[in-house]
Amino acid sequence: MLKQLSIQNFALIDELNIQFSEGLSVITGETGAGKSILLGALKLILGDRADHSSLKNQSEKCIIEGTFSVANYDLKALFAEVDLDYWEETIIRREISPQGKSRSFINDTPTTLEVLKKLGEKLIDIHSQHQSLQINDADFQLNVIDALASNDNLKRTYDLQFDKYLELRNQLKEVEHQAAEAQKEEDYLRFQFEELEALNLQAGESEELEKEQEFLANSEEILRNFSQIDGLLSQGDENALEILKQVKVLMNQSSRFFSDMKDLNQRFQSTLIELEDIAQEISNKAESLEFDPNRQQLVEERLGEIHRLQKKHLLEDAEKLIDLKTDLDHKLLSISDYEVQIEKLRKEFDEAKSVLDQTADKLSKSRLNVIDKICKQVENSLKKLGIPHAQFNIEHQLLNEVQANGIDSFDFLFSANKGMPPQKVAKTASGGEISRLVLSVKALLAEHQQLPTILFDEIDTGVSGEIADQMGNLLSEISAKRQVISITHLPQIAAKGQSHYFVYKSNDEERTKTQMRELSKEERLSEIAKMLSGKNLTEAAVNNAKELLGSNFMN
Repeated sequence: MLKQLSIQNFALIDELNIQFSEGLSVITGETGAGKSILLGALKLILGDRADHSSLKNQSEKCIIEGTFSVANYDLKALFAEVDLDYWEETIIRREISPQGKSRSFINDTPTTLEVLKKLGEKLIDIHSQHQSLQINDADFQLNVIDALASNDNLKRTYDLQFDKYLELRNQLKEVEHQAAEAQKEEDYLRFQFEELEALNLQAGESEELEKEQEFLANSEEILRNFSQIDGLLSQGDENALEILKQVKVLMNQSSRFFSDMKDLNQRFQSTLIELEDIAQEISNKAESLEFDPNRQQLVEERLGEIHRLQKKHLLEDAEKLIDLKTDLDHKLLSISDYEVQIEKLRKEFDEAKSVLDQTADKLSKSRLNVIDKICKQVENSLKKLGIPHAQFNIEHQLLNEVQANGIDSFDFLFSANKGMPPQKVAKTASGGEISRLVLSVKALLAEHQQLPTILFDEIDTGVSGEIADQMGNLLSEISAKRQVISITHLPQIAAKGQSHYFVYKSNDEERTKTQMRELSKEERLSEIAKMLSGKNLTEAAVNNAKELLGSNFMN
């Protein structure tokens, strides 16, 4: 529950510090006194966007702080989820600088507006006049039904399953898209791959072919050179070997006379043997060398094909063709892998869809089980609020496919008049009837929601007299289990409050200020009497006020 609200430098408020009580608290004041300012300040600490223009003194900081008692509400898990310290008395503070910068704190820890909103939804439900139209909102209607059906756990399960279902559906769509795109280029990729596969280029082959091409291009010169070498070494009468053999004979003869010639003779003999061996190899090489024009053509054609594909694929190195072939092979394999991926994902998706459908069916049945109960209770409440012929129905339709909230579509239908079939609320209800319908639904909802505080901003619009009195009774019933704060202009409702706060304006020499204070018993009597008769109090108005206050005046 809201225990305390502190406001500094906001709109027409210099400084305000209000303590709130359990049960039903009412806030009254003349039109324009500043009740909406209080509401705006409260909304700021619950996550509304800040506006620099709302600062009363543009040179000073605006600070709004609320203290909430949360000990009896299972919020520890939420605090842990948003990484905040849990305090049984939680303090939410909002600061707006003169420069328009906004800062938010929960239990003195800086936080974000998103977190403020998330926590605020668990602390207080603010129902302002324009929010009466939410009775037509599909999400609101569904939340009412789920709350009455106690579907919290089932809905959490469904939400997790739906998230998984969406994830798998998106994955499947993405892989199918990738497969379709890959399929478009498969023929081209396969042509490129088959072209390279037919080439069957081996590592180092291009370099070897280029060497062979150079050899074949110069083969005639090479043949001529080898023939000349062979001739000079071993052919004819005056070849080199014959001359060296003559030298050998002469050295053998000389070695008989010179002892030191023996070593030289041996060295010469070795050299001669080596030269004879070389001459023989040269001769063999010369005989084996042949010029094959066909081979040259084949080599040139092979190199031409390699260079063509190299140029086609804009590769600097022919060896890169081997890498490209490997890459194309992998791409083609991945295309075929898409089928496996799609099959696997489709199986997982179908399983997730089946599980989700089962949960959606359970959720739908649970909702349908409480429809009659909701309709009867709302009708009974509306009859108490002066609509004796009220008809309230909930129309149900099954959706074609699962949605974020299940497979159900609901419409709240209402009729205030006998003989008129129920229609959508916006088409059939007056402002006063909508107020009573919303209050009836909120009262029913309050019994099944663990919400500390409900604030009604002029929920009594369009009603008066006995109906207002019954609305006050209903607000009192709601306040038996949670804190209720009602901003009202009706004395019948104001009299039902356990605590009564008065909003008013005061003026000094410089400016107008909005102030608020809790009324004493006597002040409260006077305020309600004024609400009945105006500023000129009459004895009848005072007596009427005492009658309205009843036990609240006596206590």
